[in-house]
Amino acid sequence: MQVMSFEYKKKKWKLIAYIVGGAILLIILLIAAITGQLQENSCDDSTTATQTQLDSKDMTSNAKNIYAHWQQKYGATPQAAAGILGVLQLESRLDPKSVNSSSGATGLAQWLGGRKDKLEDLAHQENKPATNLGVQLDYLDQELNSSYYASNKKIFKYTDVHKATKNWLMDFEGMSKNPEQWYLSQRYGYADHWYSVFGASDPVSSNTLDNASTGDINQLGCSSDPSYSGNNIVKTAESMKGYFYYTQTHPSSDLGHDLKNPSKAGGTDCSGFVWLTLNKAGYKVPANMGWFTGSMASDAKGSHQYLKQISENDAKAGDIVIVNQGAGAGNNGHTAILMDKWQGKDTKIIEEGGDTTGHVNESKFGTAFYSLLSGGDVTLARPIKK
Repeated sequence: MQVMSFEYKKKKWKLIAYIVGGAILLIILLIAAITGQLQENSCDDSTTATQTQLDSKDMTSNAKNIYAHWQQKYGATPQAAAGILGVLQLESRLDPKSVNSSSGATGLAQWLGGRKDKLEDLAHQENKPATNLGVQLDYLDQELNSSYYASNKKIFKYTDVHKATKNWLMDFEGMSKNPEQWYLSQRYGYADHWYSVFGASDPVSSNTLDNASTGDINQLGCSSDPSYSGNNIVKTAESMKGYFYYTQTHPSSDLGHDLKNPSKAGGTDCSGFVWLTLNKAGYKVPANMGWFTGSMASDAKGSHQYLKQISENDAKAGDIVIVNQGAGAGNNGHTAILMDKWQGKDTKIIEEGGDTTGHVNESKFGTAFYSLLSGGDVTLARPIKK
């Protein structure tokens, strides 16, 4: 009987031990589950807080929102932001929905391959489409915080627009070994435009932006040199009447090696003709015909390396007129040389293109620029002598 009593007690205590142990284990599991849920919720809240809430709008609104984002994140200078936007505009026109039909490259920076996959992963995490502007800025931040791209963050502190453009293109975009894809003159032109929007500190540039929206060029504040004579420019331009065929290649190889004496059978466009005229007449021009109407207007309003904006009251023979819609690339811009003082639409001009011949020809401002005048930004500028 004593043996049976002992065995009974042994089994009883073992059962109690199992029950207590199971209860303790259950309590531990419950605590772990609750703690884990709290941690998960905490992480979710943190992720949501760091998302950039931006939807795509028109190009100017996107540019301003991107600049504001970079200012907040990196303390970006207006020069740096403009320089980088000059790169991205050529890639995507600052449209996060932009997709290359042949390669499939997507978004602001035209991401491809594994980078595109990571963009889509981030979009999934943020529960938004990969074409959302905020998602793409978040992904760009993610890349810049990686060890491979982190060195590019220093570009945001640059105070030279074109240096920011070129370094971003070479380092972040990785184009140093692909010169056929640089298109620096176009990228610089876009960058100059954005700097005139973000960073113009002189009143003339600010006024010009206001005037551009209304087409009013009466109130610009630059006064001209009363001793200036553009007769040599006009004579040089007139000597090339009937020259060239129209092409937007800069410089076309069939112009020859001596651009001060270009082949009349060669090809150029409106800005190329102005370049050839000023180059031959002894005025400052960018190397290798490196400008277009967008960069010409930006230079006239801002850095004044080759052109300086003037008022219509000062404009006379030998001065330059430029009209751009948007950034002025391709057919969205035109330029010509004045042959007389400014008289609005009746002003006599000499131009390349702008008519049915495709050659250098004389016309009137209102006729040659008709298609661009509705909403176009009119800039009058004076060439700068060497």
